[in-house]
Amino acid sequence: MKLAPPAQKPVTPRLIITSIVAASALMLSGCGGSSSSDGHDHTEIETAGRLAIYDSTGSQIKVMDLDDGSILEQFPLDGEAPRLYRSPNARYGVVIQRGDDLVSFVDSGLYTEDHGDHMHDYAETPSMLSLTLNDHRPTHYSLGEEYGVVFYDGAASAANAKVTVFSDHSLESNSEVASLGRDNNMHGVAKMVGDRLFVTRRDSSITDTTLPAEVERYQLDGGSFTHEHLYAEQCPRLHGAAANHHALAFGCSDGVLVIDLEDDTFPAEKLDNPPTLIDGSRIGTLVAHHDVDALVGIAGNQLFVINPEDAEPYLELTLGEGVTRIAQGFDGHGETFYVFGNDGKLRLFDPADGWLLAATLDVMDPLAEGDQVAFTESASEDRLFALTPDGQSIIEIDTHEQEVLRTIALDFQAASLVWLGLMDDHDHAH
Repeated sequence: MKLAPPAQKPVTPRLIITSIVAASALMLSGCGGSSSSDGHDHTEIETAGRLAIYDSTGSQIKVMDLDDGSILEQFPLDGEAPRLYRSPNARYGVVIQRGDDLVSFVDSGLYTEDHGDHMHDYAETPSMLSLTLNDHRPTHYSLGEEYGVVFYDGAASAANAKVTVFSDHSLESNSEVASLGRDNNMHGVAKMVGDRLFVTRRDSSITDTTLPAEVERYQLDGGSFTHEHLYAEQCPRLHGAAANHHALAFGCSDGVLVIDLEDDTFPAEKLDNPPTLIDGSRIGTLVAHHDVDALVGIAGNQLFVINPEDAEPYLELTLGEGVTRIAQGFDGHGETFYVFGNDGKLRLFDPADGWLLAATLDVMDPLAEGDQVAFTESASEDRLFALTPDGQSIIEIDTHEQEVLRTIALDFQAASLVWLGLMDDHDHAH
């Protein structure tokens, strides 16, 4: 694997030395690899992390070491091209193949264990878990602080919808945490917030769409769910959900349903659609970060910052004349909200400064019609990784310094990717 020359500045010294640290960690078999000033023997690994990448030509999942660009392991993958996500603690890659009714998992090999008097980081060889989830049409994956949730749509003639919840801890033992069946099929969504599951419900009287219109709340108790509440507030043609530390929002055809997560009763309120929403449009995608107060609702090329506590809860972000939104999200720390347009430019908005457009970066050539790109965010550094439309290059962007760092040239054709590794909030305190 070769690294192409840096796009704008040399590779940082950290990227040079971290591969040495990570390689040495592979040889550590216990807790005596390094010494700390507090007298405990333990290991803290400095690494940029790893990428799980789908090689569409070879039909393989490949795991790349970002410190030196090498491919550590590769795993054959039968069936359709997958969508790739990360587990809550970023150790595992979640591999979803909807048409094959299959969810599988790749272990990045980077993780932290609590050894009682200290925390110990590990950098081991990646592997595929034996665990697979095989329910009908896994369509929506939601990432929480502790749990990952897969929503299976089911099908009218085949199976009801279903929710499966797992955690990094449960995946260590090749198991799920719990599952919940639904009464019928639907194109729905579910979110875990603490020990509460918020999940969509489709009344059987709705026959003109598989989109649900209601939300239910359950409590996780051990390995099962107990029903708590059916919300009276309607959310017709519900699509999209996101949560931060104090609010959970669902997109509705006539507005946004918001649930207050800071109130023990979890009350709900309904926001009308934004006044500047284009006729015939609706918010159908929502994006949030745990540490950012507002959420972002997306309706086509319109992006609305949503703050339910304001008298005027919507602020519209503008991309420029004729720009089509291609990808968006928060960086790992929530300090930047990025939007990538079909003009090849990456726009960086600052949530802490009134959502000011802080920078516009030239990342790649303008996209042709039908071109697709993929983005993934590091959870340890202010980094984005963008896969170019030809699948031959990965561009690394520093969202804090607001610059392109380097281009990683691939000798295979990639179709999707996800960052995995040691999150910067993994606790080494004793």
